[in-house]
Amino acid sequence: MAYSKIKNNQTKFYNPTGAENPVTAADLEHSIGLRETEINTEPAEVVDIILNPDHAHYDDSIPDPEEQIGMIQVRRIHTDQNSFDQASLPWAVPLTKNIKQYPLIHEMVLTTSHVSKQSVSSIDAEIIYYHDIVNIWGSIHHNALPYLSIPDPPLVLADVAKIAEYKSAGFGNPNVAGDEGSDIEYGETFKEQPKIRPIQPYEGDLTLEGRFGNSIRFGSAVKAISGQENTWSDPSTDDPAEPILIIRNGQDQDLEAGGEHVVETPDNEASSIWMTKGQTVPLTFGSTKYDALSFDAGENTVGEDLTAPTTDSLIDEEGERQGQILLTSNRLVLNSREAGTFIFGGGGIGLTTETDITIDAGSELLVDTPSIYLNATEKIEIEAPLIYLGKSQQSEDDGGVGATQATKGHPLVLGDEDDLWKSTLCDIIDAMLTTLQSEIHPTPVGPSGPPIQAPQYATQQSDIATLKASLATSYSDTVWVQRNG
Repeated sequence: MAYSKIKNNQTKFYNPTGAENPVTAADLEHSIGLRETEINTEPAEVVDIILNPDHAHYDDSIPDPEEQIGMIQVRRIHTDQNSFDQASLPWAVPLTKNIKQYPLIHEMVLTTSHVSKQSVSSIDAEIIYYHDIVNIWGSIHHNALPYLSIPDPPLVLADVAKIAEYKSAGFGNPNVAGDEGSDIEYGETFKEQPKIRPIQPYEGDLTLEGRFGNSIRFGSAVKAISGQENTWSDPSTDDPAEPILIIRNGQDQDLEAGGEHVVETPDNEASSIWMTKGQTVPLTFGSTKYDALSFDAGENTVGEDLTAPTTDSLIDEEGERQGQILLTSNRLVLNSREAGTFIFGGGGIGLTTETDITIDAGSELLVDTPSIYLNATEKIEIEAPLIYLGKSQQSEDDGGVGATQATKGHPLVLGDEDDLWKSTLCDIIDAMLTTLQSEIHPTPVGPSGPPIQAPQYATQQSDIATLKASLATSYSDTVWVQRNG
C-alpha cells in the first residue's frame, strides 16, 4: 500500500520499497484522510496528579492499578478552556515509562492523543499522553503559571487575586512565580525555594537537573571562553576533550535568590561524586592529620617535610592522564548486607582522621604484611583472652581453651612478678656467700680457719648486689601486660 509524504505543501506517494508511483484517486483520498487526522500537540495546565494509592481518584479495582501512578488531570488550554467542573476534565498518562518527570500542579505540559492498549480491538481507540513541562519561567525549580487555562475566572474562585498577579508577571512585571511569599499550592508537599539555581553549562555538556539543587553533569575539561569558568580545568595542562562526570546533591545554601548560574564546588555542597580523567578537583580534606601517609619505613621515622595528599591531575609515568573518583559529604557509609566489602589499592591505602579509627570484628582480625610500624604518642591497648606474638600451634576449634603450653608457644613474663623471685634469689645467694666467707670446718687438729676462697666469695657477692640493683632498670616503660586472672 502506498503512503503519503508531505513537504512544502506538496504530496508524493511511495510504495514500501521507495519507488515512486503515479498518484491515484484512492491515494489522494487516503492523503486527505491523513491530513484530517493529523495528531496535534496541545499545552495543558496540570490540575491534579496521582502519585500513590492513597489518592482520592486511585482505583484499585481495575487491572494493573499501579499504571495510574504518574497520571495527571489536565485542563487543555483550548479544548477545555474555562471548564470549571474539574470532575469532567480528562486524565493523561506519561508518554514514556523509562524516564519520567512528574509535573507540579499549575505547571504546563504538552499533551497529545495516541494509540492505546485498546487499539488492538479498535484502531480509533486513543488516550491522552503528556510529556515535556513547558519552560515558562526558565526555572529548574518550577514553571507554574496558575489558571492560564481559565482566562475569565468567576468571582467565586478563591485565587482570583493570585491569578491577576501571575498574569501581571507574564506581561513583564516581577516574576511572582519566584516570590517566596506565594500561597499558590503546587501539590501536597512542594514548597518554593527561590535560591535554587541551574548549573552553568559549557560547550558539549549534557546536564540533568532536578528541582531541588541536585544534578548530573556529563562534561569535559572545557573552560568557559568568558563568564563563569569551571572549578576543575586548567587550560595550560588539561586536554579539553577529557571527560568528567559530576553527580551533585544539595546546592550551596549560602546562595541568594536569583542571580547567575552556579558551578559545582564540592566543598560547598551537601554531597557529590566526581569521576575525572586528569582534572584537578578543588576538594578540602576533612582531616589534615596525614603523618602516617609520609612515614618512611626504610628509615623507621616520620618525615619532617610532610606532603599532603592531593586531588591534583592524576598523570602516570608515561605522561598519560588517569581517572580518579572522589566522594565527599558530611558522612560516608559503605554497607554490604551479606557478602564482604573489599577495598583494593594498587598504590596503597591511606586512612586519616582527626579523631578515632575503630575496627570491630565478630571473629578475627587478620593482618598479613612484611612489617608493621606503630607510632603512638600516648598508648596502644590490646585486650583479648589470649594474645599471641607470632603464630600459635593450637587448634582453632576450642578457642584456645584446651591449648597446652607446647601449642601456645612461650608465655610472656610479668616484669614485676619476675623481679620478685629474682630479687629473692639474689638475697639467698648473698646470704650463702656471706656464710661461705666465714665458714669453719672441724679437723683432727682443731677448727679450721676461714676459707681461702673468701675474697672470691666477696667479689661474687658484690656482683650479686649489682645484679639485684639492675633489676628495676630492666622494666619497659612502654609495653605493659596484665596479671593472670
